[in-house]
Amino acid sequence: MQHKGLGVLGITAALIGTMLSGAEGDAAALQLRIVPNESLRYAWTIATTSQSHGKERGRDFTLSTEVNYTMTLLLRGLPPKREGPPPTPAAPPLADARGSEGANVAVRIQDFTYSDKRAIGDAKAEVSVSRGHVKCTENGKVIVDSDNDIGADRMADYQRYMRNMESAELRVFLDQAGRQSKPEGDAILVDALKAGGAEGIFPILAGKTARAGESWESSFKLPQVGGFRLAQPAVVRSKMTFSKWVAKAGKDLAQIDVTSRWETRELKGENDSGLLVEFSQVDGGGTGSCLFDPATGRFAEGALETATKYRIDGERDGQTTGLDVVGKTRFTFTAVP
Repeated sequence: MQHKGLGVLGITAALIGTMLSGAEGDAAALQLRIVPNESLRYAWTIATTSQSHGKERGRDFTLSTEVNYTMTLLLRGLPPKREGPPPTPAAPPLADARGSEGANVAVRIQDFTYSDKRAIGDAKAEVSVSRGHVKCTENGKVIVDSDNDIGADRMADYQRYMRNMESAELRVFLDQAGRQSKPEGDAILVDALKAGGAEGIFPILAGKTARAGESWESSFKLPQVGGFRLAQPAVVRSKMTFSKWVAKAGKDLAQIDVTSRWETRELKGENDSGLLVEFSQVDGGGTGSCLFDPATGRFAEGALETATKYRIDGERDGQTTGLDVVGKTRFTFTAVP
């Protein structure tokens, strides 16, 4: 069973803490500026379900999937990048050209777990993976079980995947609104970020002091949908609103509400096996809210849900494939000590 990229990891950088002043009246400083060497931790969950109905090679079928991820996200501020020649006694260090506009951040994950359930008609398969544990079943038969030494020849791939995920690191630069520059670092996380367009799941901040009721907009691109690399990326447009103040655990938190919509247009894509397809009837959007603490510059918690549907049509070796897909994703995060 093919592992899915952790599309949602890219947005993690938008959780970076800041050292800002707190609330002033009904206004809040909704900006990001992480302190070098400061570390933050967030518990994440991502739950995705989808239903696909259609025909392949002339046969009707229905595919159901349920994919869940949990992880602890680690964020660490990095020293600013210096530009120009190395410093000398006669020439002091140059200021970071971007230091007043954002921050450099390292992103890693721990405690990663993954489960994937799929069913086509009466055929069912299930995979669950965590550190030191792998179990796979097909139609009720256990084919891999690390606890009982079953399927050791197939276990290595899963264990290697887990090690790579937890040892990988991303480095990104964030502007004051939390928008990311091109990520650098280990390919496994860089590719996951590109595939998922995850920066659009987490809300972009205003990047300035805003008052309750104030809104701002942003957009991001999805280079991949449903396992297909797109010839031209899909575009998702979002609107964020500082809706109100919320008192919680002795703190005054700014609630940021989010709505998003996919641009309606036809798309073309290709999967790893070379199947070329066209997407039509594309419709998608999401809603959610997050709590942000202006006194510390950190997001405290949040939940967002997205729903998408589209039609896929393709042809290979004279055979046509047609699918109507409906999917939902729920994403939650909570700051942890």
